[in-house]
Amino acid sequence: MWIPKRCGFTAALIVIVIASTSLAHADDPAGDFARIHEGMSKLAPMVGKWHATAIFHDGDKLTENDGTYDIGWALEDSYLECHVELHRKDDPSHHHSFVIYITYNPASQHYDSTYLYSRWARRVTETGDYDAAKQEFKTQAYIPLEDGVRNENVHTVTHLQDPNKIVYTHYSRYDNESAERMNVEITLTREK
Repeated sequence: MWIPKRCGFTAALIVIVIASTSLAHADDPAGDFARIHEGMSKLAPMVGKWHATAIFHDGDKLTENDGTYDIGWALEDSYLECHVELHRKDDPSHHHSFVIYITYNPASQHYDSTYLYSRWARRVTETGDYDAAKQEFKTQAYIPLEDGVRNENVHTVTHLQDPNKIVYTHYSRYDNESAERMNVEITLTREK
């Protein structure tokens, strides 16, 4: 088939325009960064260094942990990166740590929180929303075979009303349980 030279040039020009448009969108697809930044600005009160007091609930038994949260921006302010260390108040050698990455996902219009734990290879991802009227960040997740046997449903509420104090509550229910229970309440007090 014969194609005039001008058509070949036009086709090449179209390919170049499409490729350059695709590259421009790769830098900021449809303004995603602006929407990410807008969503993340609502969680900005979390940034800082915090002293943590965690009360773990296991039926009637309560266990108190102390620790730290170090929360800052990552990847050009697209994520909050939270480094957490908790240890038993009466036994600092009994400790655990984890890292949380939180971002706003413009495609789903929800937040995604990914947890990575010390001494545990599992990664947990929660989906959440920010309630501006209540100044609360709420998440939920379904964790298949969380304890190796049962599936778990979790939800959290992070109260952000006070810039110097954050209260985080974590609730869960295994598939074989009829009601959810509070697992832990963590109070963060700003150090910096």
